[in-house]
Amino acid sequence: MSVNKNPKGIILIEVLVAISVITIGLVYLLGTYSFSLKISGSKKEFYRANLIAQECLEGVRNFRDNTNWSEDGLGTFTTSTPYHLEKTGLPSKWTLVSGEETIDGFTRRIVFDDVGRDSDGNIMEDGGIFDPDTKKITATVSWQYKGKPYQIELLTFFTNWRQ
Repeated sequence: MSVNKNPKGIILIEVLVAISVITIGLVYLLGTYSFSLKISGSKKEFYRANLIAQECLEGVRNFRDNTNWSEDGLGTFTTSTPYHLEKTGLPSKWTLVSGEETIDGFTRRIVFDDVGRDSDGNIMEDGGIFDPDTKKITATVSWQYKGKPYQIELLTFFTNWRQ
């Protein structure tokens, strides 16, 4: 029985296996790091878009509170038509202008829809009795991140609380 007593060959194989294991581990760590950076960047963009959408809703609330609903307020806007916010005057006040607006790669729009209610006064998704003193507002922000389109929508209902 012959036993190979050449440790140089075995040491070489062990070194090659160790280098392979270390290389695979480094590739895995770099892949994980790259993925976490990608996720972190997309979350940052999502967070910014959410803040822009919230600003839209707050701007509409501010506009509603400083206007007369049926004369120059929310009751006068065309439904299913995009609008965006603009500051005007001194002191600055929000106003709504027809069309979308793009700022720093984020496109925002605000759409008004009529609201219907059931016989108990609850808001219905479709149909119902038309409520002229309530509007559904949808704030949509869209953007592209690394070539992929993204969009966030926030919606709320505003009422003519001064009636």
